[in-house]
Amino acid sequence: MANNRRLRSARNIFLLNLILTDLLLVLTAVPVTPWYALTKNWQFGSAMCHIMPLSNSCSVFVTSWSLTAISIDKYLHIIDPTKAPVTKRQALAITLLIWLLSTLINIPYLLSYQLVDGSYYVPKDSTPYCGKFCDETNWQSENSRRLYGTMVMLLQFVIPMAIITYCYFRILRKVSKDMIIQNVQFSASLSQKQRVDAISRKKKVNYILIGMVATFICCWLPLTAVNLVKDYTTNCCFCNEKRKFMYFRW
Repeated sequence: MANNRRLRSARNIFLLNLILTDLLLVLTAVPVTPWYALTKNWQFGSAMCHIMPLSNSCSVFVTSWSLTAISIDKYLHIIDPTKAPVTKRQALAITLLIWLLSTLINIPYLLSYQLVDGSYYVPKDSTPYCGKFCDETNWQSENSRRLYGTMVMLLQFVIPMAIITYCYFRILRKVSKDMIIQNVQFSASLSQKQRVDAISRKKKVNYILIGMVATFICCWLPLTAVNLVKDYTTNCCFCNEKRKFMYFRW
């Protein structure tokens, strides 16, 4: 993109942002998470205990809303091609806004995570676990944690999923309608092979769009469901094992 002006489109800016976000996640979460799960001891210091959850959650938010921005850009381009496309400046502004809002929304993670010792996970006067643990322990009340968790679920998964699904559903309808009109208009001039190729292209577009929505749901639904269970279920055996649940979520 730096050397080729043709690649400097709004959509490619959103895609580059996705790549950089995934790279940030790979460089931060991937080395730390397996080591923490294997050693069962946080060895990265107090500062990283605050920064890592913020970084990870910001990456998820930015990914969700970058995918949403891409779907809206496609929707506007396909539904009404006569309208001016999203400009590069607008795409950069949207990208910066996504990062800014994602950081602000996830500030509570920066404040709520802290290092605790093994006594936090066992009843009083019981033998504590060995080691230090980075966990979400610094909330004023359960209600505030639940309220924030619900807000995160809506902004991180539910609203982006609804927007993406709506955009791609409308795109599918538009593409299908246009293909039917083209088949009627050009059926006399098209050969059998050309009609088959046109139908094949339509199916390919449909599969790609459906696949993008399905991938988004499959990637983020499990984490969303687990966090929701943790926030609102008090008698869940697995959730009550705080330390096990912490490793599962990391």
